[in-house]
Amino acid sequence: LPLATAIAHHSYAMFDGSGTRTVSGTVAKLEWKNPHVFVWVYVPSQEHPGKYDLWAFENGSPSVLSGRGWNSTTLKAGDKITVEYWPLKSGEIGGHFEKATFPDGHTLLGAGGPGRTGVSIAP
Repeated sequence: LPLATAIAHHSYAMFDGSGTRTVSGTVAKLEWKNPHVFVWVYVPSQEHPGKYDLWAFENGSPSVLSGRGWNSTTLKAGDKITVEYWPLKSGEIGGHFEKATFPDGHTLLGAGGPGRTGVSIAP
């Protein structure tokens, strides 16, 4: 694997590291595969009342998340969550998963991302 490819692959350059945002919705799917797990969430549409937009949140690898207590069934379709995330610089819906909060108040941390100690954003 060339170094440039490895550096680009682990870059957070596509995410806005100036701060996190939150959005609430319903889990559509947990995509548990390498190199990155994705959490897909239906979020009520701001533009089309009564409809939903499908948001994608990138997370770490299955092995990293397993070390944080995740597994392939940690999030299930139908789970209600509020996602704290680092938004995409492009303005598209979705971003890098930071944390989920469930209705009962318990939280689930992601694998890290822009702004976390020891993680930097490439220029």
